[in-house]
Amino acid sequence: MQRSAGSLAKIAAEAWLVGVLLITPAHAMSQELPQATVSKPEAEDSGQTIPAAQQSDPAGKGISSTQAGRTRHNPYRAWRRMADREEASEPDWLSPLATTSGRIKDELRYDIWRQTTPTASTISTFGGGKGLEFIAAPRVQLLLGVPSYIGHSTPAPPDGFGDLPLMLKFRVASANASNGDYLVTLLLSATVPTAPRPNGAGDAVLTPTLALGKGWRGFDVQTTFGANLPAADTQRLGRQLLWNTTFQYRAGWKLWPELEANSTFFEQGPSAGETQTFLTPGLGFGRVRLLRGLRFSMAGGVQIAVTRFHTYNHRAMLSIRFPF
Repeated sequence: MQRSAGSLAKIAAEAWLVGVLLITPAHAMSQELPQATVSKPEAEDSGQTIPAAQQSDPAGKGISSTQAGRTRHNPYRAWRRMADREEASEPDWLSPLATTSGRIKDELRYDIWRQTTPTASTISTFGGGKGLEFIAAPRVQLLLGVPSYIGHSTPAPPDGFGDLPLMLKFRVASANASNGDYLVTLLLSATVPTAPRPNGAGDAVLTPTLALGKGWRGFDVQTTFGANLPAADTQRLGRQLLWNTTFQYRAGWKLWPELEANSTFFEQGPSAGETQTFLTPGLGFGRVRLLRGLRFSMAGGVQIAVTRFHTYNHRAMLSIRFPF
């Protein structure tokens, strides 16, 4: 693939941005707010207050119970405890390669794709619509994505960045492996038109999705059903129904073999009435602890078209994740 110096610089800039996002969570873990009051570590860590009888001012007078009840508040620790509780109350499955996970989690993710078009040219995508995922509130996760960089093996269309991806997840119900091993999640994805066509859609696209999952010991099934709904120019962009299902197994050595079926039903637009389906064998690895709360996992696989109609084929996929 031919690349200009400017294109390589753009890729380097995006890699630098991802590095900054990776460092930020780990750096935040080591930060503590300045002490507003002096108290015993045991009372601070356990959330208990120091009895008033054990406190006194320089003049020897006792401190009021209201003052004694004041403890230092650390927003980061409070958020971390909340996020840990949320993750502990849901299945511990590894995120599938192509199917969107219904789990809510704290994770930095970066995907790379390379696929063949019907004209035998290749397209490489750096970013894959992923980025920083974090639990913002109980049952709620946000994704602040990084615009993917799209490279073409032919001079036209030109290389460039794609649209900005965003996602909101609301977990309706869930249980961990000890209490049923299932989840039900509502998702709302969106792409903000930050790039010109053809690398960008040219208009915002909303994708409401329902995610379901059930596990049986080391085996689990995850499925999503959603729809691409452009905010405008439907005749050009069309509307599609999306159905993805993953069959996954937790093997030894932290390996997660999986098989996905990824289907798109074109309801409106230039390809109205067509259906494309891919089978995606893949293998995941992780999660491995790196330092403190930072972990590492990855997955790889290939999407293979099994229907006559398909907009691309043999998409090689690599996904790098840093849960924290």
